[in-house]
This record gives sequence, C-alpha cells and structure tokens, in this order.
Amino acid sequence: MDGCREFGADLMVMGAYEHSKFREDILGGVTQDILEGAHLPVLMSH
Repeated sequence: MDGCREFGADLMVMGAYEHSKFREDILGGVTQDILEGAHLPVLMSH
C-alpha cells in the first residue's frame, strides 16, 4: 500500500486467493490485511 501512496495511485488491482484457515492463522492473510488497511479503492480478482 505504501507504493500506491508514493506513486499517487487512485486504484489498486490485485489477485485475491484464500488459503486454509490454519495457514492464514499461522502465516497471516495478505488479502485481509489489504482490505483492512486500504486507503484507496481495491479491485480484486480470483
């Protein structure tokens, strides 16, 4: 997200994938982190 801010982007586009609950609990979930901390619109595709 810092890169988007530095670049002055108006939209972030990313792939969104879900892993097992166990794996996300251990390693964390990037998709969830992006959604919680987004300061601009995010377009997600699976």
